[in-house]
Amino acid sequence: MLRSILAEALAQEGFAVLTAEDGEQAFAIASTVAGRLDLVVTDVLLPVMDGLELAAHLACLEPPPAVLFISGIATHRDVPAPVLAKPFGPTAFLEQVARLIAPATPD
Repeated sequence: MLRSILAEALAQEGFAVLTAEDGEQAFAIASTVAGRLDLVVTDVLLPVMDGLELAAHLACLEPPPAVLFISGIATHRDVPAPVLAKPFGPTAFLEQVARLIAPATPD
């Protein structure tokens, strides 16, 4: 259910969205996409392949996509930032997405 809500929020903002049932399927999709994936949103805890393992596999793609972790557990010591804690609203989610995919600004 959360996956479809987030996918809809992104689609309404004009993003092309691909969804997966678990981490293994997400990586299979990501590795076959023609062109660049700007962002992957993943729960930390996923069946088959968890979000951390997914992120490690995604880091091997060229170019690697940004990763936004979401979690209902208060603290995850091993999760690299950014982590969006559940519950969150669409505004907080879309703001975090915008920060992650914003083009890098020259110093």
